[in-house]
Amino acid sequence: MKKTLINLLLIISCSQQAQSMSAENAYTGFSSEVTQLAQFAADGVAYGLDYAEQVAQYAKLVETYNNQFLSYKLMLQNISQLSTRQWNEFRQSVLGLKHALEFGDGVSYTMANYNQQFSKLFKGYNHYLSEAQNGTIDFTATYKQFNTSTRDTLNGALKSLNLQASDMQSDEATMQYLQQKSLSAVGQKSAIQAASQIALHQTHQLKELRNTIMTQINLQSEFMLTQNEKKAFQEAISKNKVTNGIKPIIGDETPIGY
Repeated sequence: MKKTLINLLLIISCSQQAQSMSAENAYTGFSSEVTQLAQFAADGVAYGLDYAEQVAQYAKLVETYNNQFLSYKLMLQNISQLSTRQWNEFRQSVLGLKHALEFGDGVSYTMANYNQQFSKLFKGYNHYLSEAQNGTIDFTATYKQFNTSTRDTLNGALKSLNLQASDMQSDEATMQYLQQKSLSAVGQKSAIQAASQIALHQTHQLKELRNTIMTQINLQSEFMLTQNEKKAFQEAISKNKVTNGIKPIIGDETPIGY
């Protein structure tokens, strides 16, 4: 991880030198197509860094949710049911967990799509990646596995409640179901157990997702610095501003090749 951050800082530092040049000198010998390719790669770095930061924030939030769920489980060993206030807090945390799951899936789809587009635009990238990682990493497959693992864990936890993930797609359906579960001690315990299981898994998944994003953008940045588009890439990086709150694809969108 330190190597990743150092490499990205070096890229940005080099780009400041390119920024001091005139636009004409910076792009001497480069076609408009090459400039567009460099901008595409630079945008990927900006989006990747922003996604990685947001994913890290979600991981901390989900970990907080799980700690809350565990405390409720302990409380239910000594009391029959949670109070109305406590159950409402639980419901809101479950909604937050649901949104974190959706966000993680959306980021995985988006970064998988970007990786495939990058590979198509830069023909030597797959060979570079194979040599750099000894052929041991496939980002598209890794992101797909994240989504599969999350879906399997979600369905496994919900199965104990006689539910499927499709039953909880909307916030309204989720809240309605939790309202039904609040009516009995058994219902509360089973819902809290399922939520805790999902949150524990998702905390780990989001941390792994962030590491994968950082590895991907680091390798793609290093690759760009070996290409003819190096100066244009540095210039594009220097001009880019990482925006806060970039929203990934969320929904039924499927990346190429899925």
